[in-house]
Amino acid sequence: MLEILKYILPGLIVFAAVYLVLHYHLKQQREKAKVEVMLNNRKTIIPLRLQAYERLLLFLERISPEALIMRIQRPSLSVFELQSKLLQTIRTEFDHNLTQQLYVSNDAWKYVRNARENVVKIINSSAEQHDPKKPAMHLSKTILEESTGSNDPTKKAIHFLKSEGQVILKS
Repeated sequence: MLEILKYILPGLIVFAAVYLVLHYHLKQQREKAKVEVMLNNRKTIIPLRLQAYERLLLFLERISPEALIMRIQRPSLSVFELQSKLLQTIRTEFDHNLTQQLYVSNDAWKYVRNARENVVKIINSSAEQHDPKKPAMHLSKTILEESTGSNDPTKKAIHFLKSEGQVILKS
C-alpha cells in the first residue's frame, strides 16, 4: 500500500498543479476574450448611438415651429390646410426616426416625444383661435408668437440630447 502511495501521491500532486494552472490560464483567456468583445461592441455601438442622437437632433430642428413654417407655409394655403400639412410633416418625420429610440436613453426619448407632442399642441391650439378658411399667414403668426424664446418646445430636448451626446463622446 505504501509503495502504491509513493507513485500515486506525486501523480495526484502533478495533476492538481496542472489542473490549477490550466484552469487559471483558461479563465484569463475567457476574460481577455470578453474584454475584446466589449471593445469591438463599443467600436460598433458608439457610432450608431451618436448617429441616433444626430438624427434626433435633426428631427427636432426640423419640427421646430419656425423651421416647419418656413418650409411649409405657402400664400395660397388656408389655416386648416396649413395645420394639416404641419401635423402630417411632424408625423412623417417622427415615424421616420422612430427606430432611433433603440440607441438613445429612455430620458432622451421622453424629451423627443414631449417636444413633438408640445409642438403639436401649439399648432392645434393656435389653429383653434382662427377660422379654418382664413389665410394660413394668421396661423403662422400665432404659432410663431406662442413658440418664441423659452416657449420653443424643441429647445429643451435639443439641449438634453446635446449634453447626452457629449457624455457618449467622452466615454
